[in-house]
Amino acid sequence: MKVWPLKTRLVLWTVLVGGLSVALFGGLIGHSLESKMRIHLDSTLRSEAESVFEGIGHLGHPMDWGDAAEVSKFFSSVYSLYSFEIEEPVGKLVYRSRELGDVPLPAGPEGVAYTGLVTPTDTARILQITKGSTRLRVAVDISPFTEWENNMWRTYAVILPVAFLFLAAGARWLYGRTMKPVDDIVAAAERITADRLEQRLPVSGGLDEIGHLTTVLNRMIDRLQRSFEQARRFSADASHELKTPLTIIRGELEIALRSGEIPHGVERTMLDLLDETGRLIHIVEGLLLLSQADAGKFPVGTEVVALTDLIEELAEDIEILGNRLKIGVELDLAPSVQVKGSPQFLRQLVLNLFDNAIKYNRQAGTIRCQLIVADGVAVCRIANTGMDISEADRGRIFDRFFRVESSRVRSDVGGSGQGLGLSIAREIVRAHGGTLTIEPSDPGWVVFQFTIPLSKSGDDDVSNLTLSSADTGG
Repeated sequence: MKVWPLKTRLVLWTVLVGGLSVALFGGLIGHSLESKMRIHLDSTLRSEAESVFEGIGHLGHPMDWGDAAEVSKFFSSVYSLYSFEIEEPVGKLVYRSRELGDVPLPAGPEGVAYTGLVTPTDTARILQITKGSTRLRVAVDISPFTEWENNMWRTYAVILPVAFLFLAAGARWLYGRTMKPVDDIVAAAERITADRLEQRLPVSGGLDEIGHLTTVLNRMIDRLQRSFEQARRFSADASHELKTPLTIIRGELEIALRSGEIPHGVERTMLDLLDETGRLIHIVEGLLLLSQADAGKFPVGTEVVALTDLIEELAEDIEILGNRLKIGVELDLAPSVQVKGSPQFLRQLVLNLFDNAIKYNRQAGTIRCQLIVADGVAVCRIANTGMDISEADRGRIFDRFFRVESSRVRSDVGGSGQGLGLSIAREIVRAHGGTLTIEPSDPGWVVFQFTIPLSKSGDDDVSNLTLSSADTGG
């Protein structure tokens, strides 16, 4: 499900709520104007009807409705706007305005204005009032008012979408300005990593909610930085302090074993202790290396390293171990690939990845290593057959001391098993300006890929190649 950005959602909600409010408010105003116009029209009809009755009363004698001149004079002031029908007595039509022709006005409720057709095409507002023996119906053509109402609603229909557009544009501009400090905070937060905790979020000039939130977050980052620094110092100090006594223990064990004075049963135990001591020293050295990487003091060299030759040399040792486990090793290496860095650490990088490929391989499996040059970097893929890695484990595969489920690990392969190999490999690649990733692969294959920038001296010796997933099982 797609999640829209907050600014977009705010704009949409503003347009929805604001637009509906404008539409409702405009509709109420239009309806109110219509109602007021109708009330005013009915009031004028009643006033005109009353003036007619009042005028008849002021004559002082009964109106002679048969005298056209007298009747014309009586209604001369209202001919242009109103039409009349008069019955006297009720039921006997004695007068009808010429505008009505032969069509009688429709009868309606007494004293209440109503709308009716004067002609098949003309609509009028009519009021019927009876006083004594005289019944009066007065009508006014409402076509101008109807046209005015139609024009008003047509104009409203045109203005409303324009108002929606202006509302959306204004909301987008307003939320853009309002959310800019949040965007700045997000951009700054993305730059803060475990090795760049000295950076802080920008604090807005005001003491508003965003400024307060930024201040609180910066205080939290201060606490995190102190905690990270304490953990790094502890890891480095502990590793450094442990390395010396462990080295002494290993030396003493080696001297005792070479003396030849140890009983056979004790000798087996001391050999096991020597192996475990070696594992501990390996873990301590790994932790010390990682603590240096955390502190940004990874000892990367500047030598030109022949990466192709290095991989070929290590592959020979891997082939020997692979033969014992019936694991085949296949190489596809571009010639003369050179990078700049530390030969020692690059050797450890490749060895860790090969070791991982053997440890998590299947019986009679395969390891494929491909080295190419693409876009000025050396690209190396080491793929091995074996059980697939779950998505959850892929996200944590480079975490320190993390190991996938034991069902994937071969029982007949040695190794320290401390879960630091891939973490150290990643730090080595990072220190050399490259990346180490676990790549999508075909079922039954696991593919790791690392990239390292080429040495300038080796750029002209290697041509660009195309990386094929089929070549590495990916």
